[in-house]
Amino acid sequence: MRKALAIDLDGTLLSTNTFRDYLSYCGSAALHNFQFDICFSILWWVMLRKLRFVSHSRMKQALLDRTAAFMTQKSRLDHFVEKEMTYLNVQVRQIMEPYRNRGHLLVLATAAPAFYAHPISEFLNMDLCCGTLLPSEVVIGQWQENVGQQKVEALKRLLQVHKAELDVVITDHSDDLPLLNFNTTGRNIVVGANPKALAAIQKGCKTEWETFNS
Repeated sequence: MRKALAIDLDGTLLSTNTFRDYLSYCGSAALHNFQFDICFSILWWVMLRKLRFVSHSRMKQALLDRTAAFMTQKSRLDHFVEKEMTYLNVQVRQIMEPYRNRGHLLVLATAAPAFYAHPISEFLNMDLCCGTLLPSEVVIGQWQENVGQQKVEALKRLLQVHKAELDVVITDHSDDLPLLNFNTTGRNIVVGANPKALAAIQKGCKTEWETFNS
């Protein structure tokens, strides 16, 4: 069975928060295109989140629902992806290359929206991508962010289809504790995590892991 490497996007492969960048880019593009309703939606939901009236997940769902049609226009999406590549963590990417050469499947496993995570993975010549679906792509009432155990289950289904087994996990965040704990026999690499995340991983990780400071 082929082995697979799963790597997180935000703060790991790219040294940025891509969803924050997405909202900023979308808001700017909407303003230049006189789509003031989109600008207002972004400001409204971000304000609700900052005031802690809604969860991050609820904000994300609402804003994806509101902005995806505008941002999936090819030239706009391509330009956004190109800008995000300036945040590529070259040292982290270099970790993947020996595994690519050994025949591992390289999988981008992220909470970021799949509609822009897929082009990012293709730009970097990765094999597969597992990200958060748009609300319009799932049954009403069943939308979930691709994070925590949800990411594990989605990745398991994807690897099963491609007849592969998880061998390496690279992440920077304690949200991926379920994924680290799922990878019981392979290599777990925690990249440049902040002290709070490291403390959470140290407390909750039941498998062997190592740190990498890029």
